[in-house]
Amino acid sequence: GEGGVAGTQQFIMEDVPRQVARLGRDTAFFGTNCGMMEPLIRQVIATGAIFPEQCCPSPYHALPGALGISIPRERQGDLPFAINAIREALVRAGAANRVSTWPVPVNMLFVEAGVEYAMAVLSGQTTGRVDLITLEGMLMDLAGGPVTLSNLTTARGTYNHFFLFLSSSIDFSAPPAR
Repeated sequence: GEGGVAGTQQFIMEDVPRQVARLGRDTAFFGTNCGMMEPLIRQVIATGAIFPEQCCPSPYHALPGALGISIPRERQGDLPFAINAIREALVRAGAANRVSTWPVPVNMLFVEAGVEYAMAVLSGQTTGRVDLITLEGMLMDLAGGPVTLSNLTTARGTYNHFFLFLSSSIDFSAPPAR
């Protein structure tokens, strides 16, 4: 709209409380734009609503900023540190069972898995250019947890080269995995 990112952020800051007042705190909020994430997370936590995950799921995406977490330089890139800091902040805010994200940054995972998969294809370690089982295994290894990979299916048929990818989500109310 006319207000750009700042206008969108202001709208979110004003509208989330209105919607929670109207629909109740068991309302889940999701946004499709990175610029919306920090104010959306802040307002969801402030109102006690639900935030299932970001548009680009990642412990690094908007959660540290929304929660006021500063990650020291020497801990940048340390996922367990970031996840634990987020967990602690959510517990303090009473929102550990209301907010979630993936345990791995989706964009980093796509890049790393894409490179690994391309190398596997080129070295003959797959059943062809499209090997869903091998790709899914690589994604699970890199994500360090469950991953579901499926093909796009429409009325026109199934596209074996187009994938839907889902990772598990972090339950911040559960004790950290050891």
